[in-house]
Amino acid sequence: MSPTPWIPNQYPTARRSDRVDVYKSEKCGQVRVPDPYQWLEEQSEETDKWTTDQDKFTRAYLNKNQYRTKLETEIRANTDYEKFTAPAFKYDRRWYWFYNSGLQAQSVLYRSRDEALPDFSKEGLGGEIFFDPNLLSNDGTAAIATSSFSRSGEYYGYGISLSASGSDFCTIYVRRTSDPLASAEGESMDHHAERLSEEIRFVKFSTITWTHDSKGFFYQRFPDRGSDGLAPEDKAGIETVDDKNAMIYYHAVGTPQSEDILVVKDAEHPEWMWGAEVSELDGRYLYLSVVRDTARKNLLWICDLQENTIGPNMKWEKLIDEFDAEYRVIANDGTNLYILTNENAPRYKVITVDLADPKRERKDLIPEQKDAFLDDVTAVGKDYFAVVYKRNVIDEIYVYSLDGKRLTRLVPDFVGAAEISGRRSHNDFFVTLTGFTNPGIIGRYNLSESDDGKKWSVYRTTHVKGLNADEFTAEQVWYESKDGTRIPMFVVRHERTKRDGTAPAIQYGYGGFSISINPTFSPAILTFLKSYGAVFALPNIRGGGEFGEEWHEAGIRERKINVFNDFIAATDHLIKTKIAAPRKIAINGGSNGGLLVAACVNIAPEGTFGAAVAEVGVLDMLKFADFTIGKAWVSDYGDPHDPHDFDFIYPISPLHNVSTDKVLPPLLLMTADHDDRVVPLHSFKHAATLQYTLPHNPHPLLIRIDKKAGHGAGKATEKRIQDAADKWGFVAQSMGLKWQGS
Repeated sequence: MSPTPWIPNQYPTARRSDRVDVYKSEKCGQVRVPDPYQWLEEQSEETDKWTTDQDKFTRAYLNKNQYRTKLETEIRANTDYEKFTAPAFKYDRRWYWFYNSGLQAQSVLYRSRDEALPDFSKEGLGGEIFFDPNLLSNDGTAAIATSSFSRSGEYYGYGISLSASGSDFCTIYVRRTSDPLASAEGESMDHHAERLSEEIRFVKFSTITWTHDSKGFFYQRFPDRGSDGLAPEDKAGIETVDDKNAMIYYHAVGTPQSEDILVVKDAEHPEWMWGAEVSELDGRYLYLSVVRDTARKNLLWICDLQENTIGPNMKWEKLIDEFDAEYRVIANDGTNLYILTNENAPRYKVITVDLADPKRERKDLIPEQKDAFLDDVTAVGKDYFAVVYKRNVIDEIYVYSLDGKRLTRLVPDFVGAAEISGRRSHNDFFVTLTGFTNPGIIGRYNLSESDDGKKWSVYRTTHVKGLNADEFTAEQVWYESKDGTRIPMFVVRHERTKRDGTAPAIQYGYGGFSISINPTFSPAILTFLKSYGAVFALPNIRGGGEFGEEWHEAGIRERKINVFNDFIAATDHLIKTKIAAPRKIAINGGSNGGLLVAACVNIAPEGTFGAAVAEVGVLDMLKFADFTIGKAWVSDYGDPHDPHDFDFIYPISPLHNVSTDKVLPPLLLMTADHDDRVVPLHSFKHAATLQYTLPHNPHPLLIRIDKKAGHGAGKATEKRIQDAADKWGFVAQSMGLKWQGS
């Protein structure tokens, strides 16, 4: 099948200004960098007209795909199955879980009618609706950003992003658990009718941390912003001002935010952010994790709530007061703390610290393993840890005693990703198991069961209606990057797809911020694989966290080029081993992965990729630190305003290194107008630059701009389906793939 016809040099025009920015370089002194599309950084009529014209232009191309509607229909049908989370036992002595019947915009929070664990082997939904986020808006664009139940079980605190799903800002509300937000069929409900009076605004990157007396909670907020409007309209998400001066406040239930008590702020370190947590069993300690950027390093301060009045004069035990490693409190027994850390252990370990010990000696409890990454440790029951190790990007689940002894391994034959949910005050914990061909199995481990053979059981299994997961296979292969480093890569294919060098492929990557990209079930991708006889490839490149902190640090700052080389080498391996066809591999990534895709398009030899889709990417590497939370990323990217760092950032910045001497593959940039994490100006400016620099490129260079959406979190189901149909439809039409049906 031929690609969709494309006529070059027809793009909407963008005004070019004579703007020039001056940067300091260690090698070259001052460097003048033109920025002709700086005006696209501003909200204006001119910007709005340009984005409208661009989106209309892109839509005209996408609509020429005769199978796009068919693909969207198939993705929707294959997405329409029941989805649910593991149940959690709350302090009102009921079980709570999220449930989506299939195509609901947002998942609904259900609860049991009593303290009995719901039995889903019987007919029915197992309980009643407690909170339905779909009642918050008419179009499903409002989502729960953060939530927490009070210790008494009386209150539910929840943060809602009302400014189109995905904005990192939210407003916190409180309601009694006796007043659910639910409606009968067809009945409209006013979210504000039965909640308590308070509205807690300017909240971002925050938990809701209740004190044990349930009188109030700690939260992080930023200074007032008039641009956000009133709480009901909540205009957050369209601004670009940098996030500074975060503060921890304490809110007493039933009082206005103006009476909230300031706990911590630091004018000398405006970039610092704070995470508060109260010790689970005794409620005695307030743990404060302090970060200055996205590096896996934090300070750890502790306050004894029994000895202090909540307020700015609280006395802090600054247990860790240097940014030398990551420290996360898992649990405590009295003064003895259990802490997960990468201190002198890049693959992590568990240590103990006794606050009653004047020396504060740090003792290894679960030592680092050199061949596995200690990904997660959860204290469960009174005397146990549920532990997840990641070995070659495959999760292993263990039960340990609190004295550091390994007791047993769970589901040793499982291949995929595992998520633990549980707490110390309850003897059950749950493990959610997922994979490329496994939509979800929830297992239950009963610590109080005396018969070891009966401790583990499958509690609930996800069943997909449209797809047969057994028709797909997943394997892991290894390949060498440019410098000889061995990189693992997962490859997923449908049973009828041949390995003879003719299959098209989607290659996805991220490679940053110590984030592990795990096996996950995607009905949209599996639909594409089956419909077009394609394969899906996921290389676990450097910069991620799959092998611990050394793997991460091998792909940051001066070494960021390793990430791009790893990704390009993955494409070469797919072709060399005949897993995929030459010029038929479409690369995709979002956020930091959007940077990855755009940079690889610039760097790789002509013809390496068949197409590219860069979503919400960081593309102006000289200005990322100037907007919203971008300053926090300097730990991975370097600081463009530092002369030394400028010299390794400038040569890889996608916006400033568009190739003029080669043909670029079909490229689709995707962004959203309410993305206040990676602000859309990155994609706006890059699209304008591509179209001006390469107007005669024989393949399209397009931008798709989503309205009323953010960076991705909380996006409504229908929007996700439409996004998938557009991007995978673009891949199919631009590479000329043949629809093979489903």
